[in-house]
Amino acid sequence: MKKLLTCLAAALILVSSAFAQRGLNSFPVFKGKVVPNEKMVITEARGGSMATYKLDYYRSVSFIADAALAAKVSALVEADAAASKSVETEKGGSFLTYALVEPKPAGKRNRYLCYQARPVAEGLWKITLLYLEGSATVGELKSMFEKQ
Repeated sequence: MKKLLTCLAAALILVSSAFAQRGLNSFPVFKGKVVPNEKMVITEARGGSMATYKLDYYRSVSFIADAALAAKVSALVEADAAASKSVETEKGGSFLTYALVEPKPAGKRNRYLCYQARPVAEGLWKITLLYLEGSATVGELKSMFEKQ
């Protein structure tokens, strides 16, 4: 019985983490609906390994995009930024190249969406999108990023 309860609790945690990005306009990107999963590099971490950073959950997706796809993803991130608690962005011309978005918290946990677009070749962009959740503040995240 104890094993069953442990399995159920673990499954509940996995399901809630898997949909942590739900409610964000960029959620379809994380779900593989904008770019197929097999064309993305996906990284996910949760729990003890993230405690040093005051984070409970980390998910990143990276992929190469043509200009049209990059613009579509950029528009999703900008829509999330428009409805956020705080936002910091940078643009190259009219194209979004960086964003640190703080959506409204999920309960007592802070949530963050980080976006970066870098040109890799003529008309191609490397897009990286991160979703972070935990007790870390924006200032703490910026400090961690500056150290790396």
